[in-house]
Amino acid sequence: MHLMAGPAGGWRLGLWGLSCTSQGPNVILLTALIMMSLMCGECVAANQLEPKYLRCYRCLLETKELGCLLGSDICLAAVGSSCVTLHIRNSSGSDVMVSDCRSKEQLSDCTHTRPSSVFGFWIYAQCCFLNFCNNPQNR
Repeated sequence: MHLMAGPAGGWRLGLWGLSCTSQGPNVILLTALIMMSLMCGECVAANQLEPKYLRCYRCLLETKELGCLLGSDICLAAVGSSCVTLHIRNSSGSDVMVSDCRSKEQLSDCTHTRPSSVFGFWIYAQCCFLNFCNNPQNR
């Protein structure tokens, strides 16, 4: 049994399943785009509500010399929250940073320098309240 579509018969249903001829790559691309739009329907809805969120730079491990070592991303913080960069330092001047979003409930951490759980290291939290204010170019 054969199923033909289009002027050149782009699709055939053969014994082994669905196969494509010359138009196949276009159909595959179209299918991928449709699937992406269906999966990102919630993404579009979230973007329409964007003014309710603060957008922050996120990096789990960063140094001034090497930049972000574990990949950067964007996080969204609710209104009243902040962007944060945690500076983890020791007495030799080593500075490792972690950038992320900080919830309203955690804003009290923004005013404290505290010892870390690793002996000899201190954590200083630097909070800010504008979109991407914790991005390395904006610090």
